[in-house]
Amino acid sequence: MKGKSIKSIICWSLIGILLSSCSQSDKFLIGFMVPNYQEARYAIDRDNFVKRAQELGAEVLVTNAENDDNKQIAQARELMNNGVKAIVIIAVNQITAAAIAREAESKDIKVVAYERLIQNCPLDLFISFDHNTAGRLMAEYAINKQPEGNYVIISGDKTDKNAELIEQGYEAVLAPHVNTSKIKVVFNTFIEDWSPEEAHVVMQKVLNYNIEPINVVLCANDGMAGGVIKALEERGLAGKVIVTGMDAELSACRRIIEGTQNITIYKPMTEQGKAAAENTIKILKGEKPEGNITYINNGKMDVPSIMLKPMVVDVKNIKETIIADGFHSENDIFNASSN
Repeated sequence: MKGKSIKSIICWSLIGILLSSCSQSDKFLIGFMVPNYQEARYAIDRDNFVKRAQELGAEVLVTNAENDDNKQIAQARELMNNGVKAIVIIAVNQITAAAIAREAESKDIKVVAYERLIQNCPLDLFISFDHNTAGRLMAEYAINKQPEGNYVIISGDKTDKNAELIEQGYEAVLAPHVNTSKIKVVFNTFIEDWSPEEAHVVMQKVLNYNIEPINVVLCANDGMAGGVIKALEERGLAGKVIVTGMDAELSACRRIIEGTQNITIYKPMTEQGKAAAENTIKILKGEKPEGNITYINNGKMDVPSIMLKPMVVDVKNIKETIIADGFHSENDIFNASSN
């Protein structure tokens, strides 16, 4: 275990002890594992989960894998050795993370897959937003604004089931329009690790090699949308091409106000973190998860799943959604966008 990971666990353990309002000696110890902090949303997920778990009397140990799946597996083993009763994991890799779930099961430790469904392993719960719906919402918005023309699809990491679901949502909406030749998908790719830098490079190549103008870029998250928009800015095209995103990152909200990004798919993470904390503790108490439970097969079993509903946010409703929820402040969004 590297020193940085140990420090992360110790730091969040102390925070859990200092801030917890519950003083029972039998409180549950839960591990919460994030893949990285490159995407700003994961720090928000962490804070929402930790806050609600502490309110319910649990202690939480948090780890950051820095996009290294082997490191995440090592961190999980450290958490198990530290006595956690449950692990809530946003997997770096949804295939290799199965090793964590299998080892946890052998030690009677509960596993909740958060945001990303871990494949081919036993799981106690999966909680996420409906990413197929997210893809549909992006494509529907684009078609309403641009019913004809050249489309580019920038999807997330191919190993991430969510990226696949988003693309399936795109395709379901676009198919009738592609079949009638009103819309032409001139480029479609997956981006490893959802990398903004790689999305920038890819978009530069698309602009270099396509003679006809690009009308729409369906981009699967805000980080990659930032890379795409950077490439558009370099060609004087920012604001002239419809660009979608997801996660309601602060930088994306600012771009929406500026007019260089059209929408973001907002997934109220307070709702997700709260539901994950509440249901993890229910599972530890031997109770059934609460909510709209569906079942999704991960190759090993039909996993009980809670699928939350995302929503479209644009310049017209940003105040009534993201700002009203306290996700970002009006000052942070509007003042920075005017600088």
